[in-house]
Amino acid sequence: MPDGGNRLTVSRITAEEASAQLVAELLEMYRAVQEAVAGTDNDPLWVIGTHPAASQLKSAAESEALFVARVDDRIAGALIADRTPAPGYEDVAWQVEAAPEEAAVVHLFALHPDFRGQHLARPFLAAVEDTLRNEGVRAVRLDTLVDNLGAQRTYEALGFENLGRACLNYGPGPYAANPAGGFVIFEKEL
Repeated sequence: MPDGGNRLTVSRITAEEASAQLVAELLEMYRAVQEAVAGTDNDPLWVIGTHPAASQLKSAAESEALFVARVDDRIAGALIADRTPAPGYEDVAWQVEAAPEEAAVVHLFALHPDFRGQHLARPFLAAVEDTLRNEGVRAVRLDTLVDNLGAQRTYEALGFENLGRACLNYGPGPYAANPAGGFVIFEKEL
């Protein structure tokens, strides 16, 4: 899935391709992102090793839900697009009618700071959306922290509809103390 202008390629990573080295490189990319945005209005509050964790990335690869964007063989970004909504998604008034297998949920969407400003988010996401659409997915859904205004602006610019606040339960970890309505929900029809 190339993009000629930026030499962008997007790959779905399989379990066989999810080597310890690739997972370590992805965790390093997420660490660089977290360090670059810590304390800003684009801070996802990731705790590297907990969320995201190596086991989470390996599991996503095993279910063929891990996508990696590269520019000239360098990891430029990554995301998980699976069919696993957070507890609380069932209470959202979704605009697109879709069975569970027809709705993909995006997690851990990030671009390495070295590639920011190069307009890669749109072609990266478009390549993932094309793959999902070909598999019968009708809607892409995601959430972000209510204070993560940078991500919210990005998702809206990428064509997602802001459906407002929701209470989600991600269990123990960095988001456990998030108050009711601490997440903003987005949806995009494919």
